[in-house]
Parts: sequence; structure tokens; C-alpha cells
Amino acid sequence: MKVYHLARLQTLVAFSFLLAGCAGPVGNASGPRVWIDAPMHESTHPLAPMEIVLHGADPGGVAMIELSVNGEVLSRKPPEDAASPLTLMKVAWDPLAPGEYVLVARAQNHAGAWSPQTGSIVTLIERGEMEQPPAITPAASRTPPPVVLPTSTPTPACVDRASFIADVTIPDNSRLSPGAPFTKIWRLRNDGTCTWNEEYSLVFVDGAAMNNNTPVSVPNTVMPGGTVDLAVEMVAPTVPGTYRGDYQIRNPHGVHFGVGASAQTPFYVQIVVGAASGPSPTAPPAPDTQAPSVSVSHSPPGGSLPTGSMITFTATASDNVGVVRIDLWVTAPGGWPTKVRTCTDTTTCSHTGGPYNTQGNLSYFAVAADAAGHETTSSAGTIVLYVVVA
Repeated sequence: MKVYHLARLQTLVAFSFLLAGCAGPVGNASGPRVWIDAPMHESTHPLAPMEIVLHGADPGGVAMIELSVNGEVLSRKPPEDAASPLTLMKVAWDPLAPGEYVLVARAQNHAGAWSPQTGSIVTLIERGEMEQPPAITPAASRTPPPVVLPTSTPTPACVDRASFIADVTIPDNSRLSPGAPFTKIWRLRNDGTCTWNEEYSLVFVDGAAMNNNTPVSVPNTVMPGGTVDLAVEMVAPTVPGTYRGDYQIRNPHGVHFGVGASAQTPFYVQIVVGAASGPSPTAPPAPDTQAPSVSVSHSPPGGSLPTGSMITFTATASDNVGVVRIDLWVTAPGGWPTKVRTCTDTTTCSHTGGPYNTQGNLSYFAVAADAAGHETTSSAGTIVLYVVVA
């Protein structure tokens, strides 16, 4: 015998009168109504979270639906479509213990009137207590007699495979005139175990067709390991460009095969149509084995100049390939050689220095270099600087 606390017993008593007095949706024709769709009344379920499904109805719309479990309110909220005369609500319920539960619902319309209560009694049990279907003992079966397989091994089918040997004509990137007819010939070897005959044919599979005349039958019997030349007549396209066409061999069963480890790689023809574009190639320059020549002069001219003069030094160089650098050096009276100017990628280099106020000998020279690293030093020039006596 089950023992219930007083509040739950009162709920069950009231609920028994409620169920006895009505069936289906509860309410009157003009007021709100409510009913529980799931779980069904007097149903049994394993103890687990579940969803309680309710419907509420009222001509003016349902403002609120309340759901209680064992006398405690589980949910009280307006439905999502409160203006609709018929509304659906789903409430999540996570019961904590097995037992018998009383679900009671009521609905309120927008005028504030509540519907009569409706409810459902459900029983929750542990999962292991659910009735299990009786075990079915399989009937004894007879062991079928062993199947005796034939001892002979069927002969496997032969294998088709080709290997590319050479381009007999039209090697890759051969240049042809627009619209020019040509014959492409490949030399292939039979690397399979099948013998090729006139039932095998060369076929176009992809790329630029170029008016080819395939399929073309293999011209003679080719035993495994033998070679054959396969020819296709084609016409070069009329628009300049690079064109490639892919080909394979087709066996009598309609299966295509080619070259490579998988025997599926096509062999191909590739041509270039039209004249070569761009400037004509030039011959490489001859190696530079000659050193440059260089000379140097000064201005104003003369072997002697008065102190205080401004002097311009000019070097001129030449080379069979080209001059890449000229250095000008000046040694003032009583001083050290000083590089006063460097010029690059030219045959002439000038520098103006001074005033030179110290009397004595002033010397200068130039060094020229080419791209090969050859250097030439010019002959030195000398100017005597003197003091003018009044």
C-alpha cells in the first residue's frame, strides 16, 4: 500500500473528481480550456527528463497556462502565441525520484477567467525495472554440409599496358604554320601481357583535337615486349598558340589504357602554331681579354703655372668592351697622392681643383677599369707651380 502526504492525497482526491466529471479538453464553450497531450494519463515511463505538452484554447486568446506537479507549480507563463484562440506549450520536467506523479494544468484568458483544472497521473520507474521482452531461445539448427570448392585455379585475364619509346615525328613544341597538315607518329612498346592486333585502336581522349583521323587501328600484331609505330593525321589550328592533344589505346572491350605505372597516363602531341614572337636572340658577347687605355691632360696648358691657379684635369679612356670606372689622382706640392674624382660608365672624367698656392711640382694621373677587372694607369703629368715676382 502506498502512503502519500496530506497535500498530495488531497490533490489525488480532487483530481479523481475532476477526471470523473469530464473527458477530453476541460472548460466550457465560452471560457478558456486546457488539456495535457503528453504524457498520457496512467502511463508509465523510465525515470528521465521529459517534456510535458499542453494545449490551451479560448476564443479571445490564452493569456496564461499554469502547470503543477504534485501540488507544486512547475510553470506559469503566457504562451508564445497568446493572441491565438488555440495555443501550444511545452514544459521541460526533470523528476528526481521514481514514483507516482499528478500533473495538473489550468489556463487563463485575457479577461482573467481561469479554466477548470485538467490533469494526468503518470508513474516513473527506474530504467532497470522496465519490463523486458522474454528472451528468445533460437531453435537448434543443422550445420550445412561443407561446400567443396574446385581445386583448379582459373586463368587470370591478360593485362593491357603501354610504354612510350620516342616521338618519331613532331617532337614536343614543334613550330608549324597555321592550318598546316602534319602526321604525328609515336613509337610505343607493349608492356602488358595481352597481344595487340587490329582490334586495338589509337583514340583521341582530351585536349586539342586538331582534325585528327582517329580511331586508327593498330597496323600489325604486337606481342608483349614488342614495339609499334602509331600514326595520326592532323591539321594545325589557324590561330597562333600552343596546342596539346592527349591519346590512348582502346582494347577490343572498349577499355582505354595508356602509359605510366597506372597504365592510365595518355601520350600526347604538342605543337606551337605561328612565328616566334619577341626579338631575335643575339650572340653572347666575346670575352673581354683586353685592358682599357687611358690618358690624362690639364688646362690651362703648359708645363708651368703661377701659384694660385685653378687647374682642370681631364682623363679619356677606351676599351674593346666598355669602361666601367675612371679615377683621377692629384699630388699637390709637398702633399700625398689624393683621389679627387671617380666617374663610372663613361669614357671621360674631369675635375677642377685649386687654387694651388704652394710653389713646387704638382703631379697627376688617372686609372681606368673595365668590367672584366682589368685596370690601366696613365702616364703621370707634372706642372711646376712658381711664384710671380712683381
